[in-house]
Amino acid sequence: MKSTADRVNYLNVGLMIVSCLVAYAVPFELFLFSYAVLGPLHYLTEISWLHDRSYFIKPVQAGRRVSIAWYWLALVGVTLAVMLYGLLAEKMLMLKVSPMWEIGLVYLVFMTAALFVFVKNKAAATAGVIVTALFLVLFSGSPYFGLIALFLVTIVHVFVFTAAFILFGALKSRSLSGILSLLVFALCAASFFVVAPDALGPAAGGFVRSNYGSFQALNGALIKFFHLGPGTSLSEIYESSAGLMVMRLIAFAYTYHYLNWFSKTSIIKWHEVPKGRTVLILALWVCSLALYARSYELGFIALYFLSVLHVMLEFPLNHQSFAGIGKELYAMVRPMRAFVTAKS
Repeated sequence: MKSTADRVNYLNVGLMIVSCLVAYAVPFELFLFSYAVLGPLHYLTEISWLHDRSYFIKPVQAGRRVSIAWYWLALVGVTLAVMLYGLLAEKMLMLKVSPMWEIGLVYLVFMTAALFVFVKNKAAATAGVIVTALFLVLFSGSPYFGLIALFLVTIVHVFVFTAAFILFGALKSRSLSGILSLLVFALCAASFFVVAPDALGPAAGGFVRSNYGSFQALNGALIKFFHLGPGTSLSEIYESSAGLMVMRLIAFAYTYHYLNWFSKTSIIKWHEVPKGRTVLILALWVCSLALYARSYELGFIALYFLSVLHVMLEFPLNHQSFAGIGKELYAMVRPMRAFVTAKS
């Protein structure tokens, strides 16, 4: 008899295949739909779930660790405010604002999340924050400073971290169905670069081009990252074979990232919240749909803070997932090492 985890894993294999096939046919349209419809509900429900678990910054001594969590949340709040200012200045005031501060703060949130999760000594954590800040000042002059941050809050979040969650779950449960789901996930992603037909659906039209503008930088960066071209022109992003490869990957990664979350209610119980909060989440989701229906750009600007907030609040969980993968792999290798040592 299949366990709940096995049933969820097989369900996710199906969701991956469906997401992959639709991404092949209409990648731009799939992304815009998933980002506007599935995205806000994912942000709201995951933030609620993370909040109930203290954002995975667990206390080890009464009071002390809780205060550290609040310091980190304050840093998240400052980062969010700076990013919102940059977005509003660009979209509404037509001002050119250097992204240096917001990029540096995103890195600081990401790196200090690891410190606050794993470092138990307050003095050591404080020293780590200072060293991290100094490193970021030096790194800010690198041409990769903005590129890595862009990837971190977009494709790394929806693709790399999702793969890590799948792998961690499979290792923790010693599940063959979990390994199968990871294999299918990797094959779907690789297929976009191996089987790369021309557009299967209609070419990206006026609606797509007028509403996808805020995301074009990611496409261009990925085209260049995979050495598929310079990634500098609109024709390359919307019309070229390289542009379609990258767009299919993005659409698949975002769509499955959301569907994966919604498929796991029976495992992580994110839906078990007070009725009042459920009503509030659904009401906010309906409002977000109304905003996107009125104007996609308006919806993007209004929901931008939720999108960025859920990415940053997930950082402690991301760090713990990679640590968990390491522990599970070590637990699997350890008996083999002991056997080899005993034989020798």
